[in-house]
Amino acid sequence: MKYAIATGALLALLLAGVASADPPDCARSLRQINHYEAMVARAEQLGNEEWADKTQNHVDLLEDRLASRCPNYTDRDERQEIARQTARLLKIAADAAIKFFTMGAY
Repeated sequence: MKYAIATGALLALLLAGVASADPPDCARSLRQINHYEAMVARAEQLGNEEWADKTQNHVDLLEDRLASRCPNYTDRDERQEIARQTARLLKIAADAAIKFFTMGAY
């Protein structure tokens, strides 16, 4: 009986460690999701639907993984979403500026 309780307690501790991740891992997962969402937008811009679909499937898997490992990070607050959209907008503006000032060389 003692061994069953000890084994159950040890198993519970191991599963609790697997279910949650460290804050740096959660932040890395968020960065990956943001990166691949940008790749989905790029694939759609280039008209490659297959690439966009497969990348969106990958984003969905990453979001599920984030939800299971980092429950505190799944609710993106409004400021975080605005920051992500602003970063995307700045990247688009920078790409346009490079094309304009190099006369299309880059």
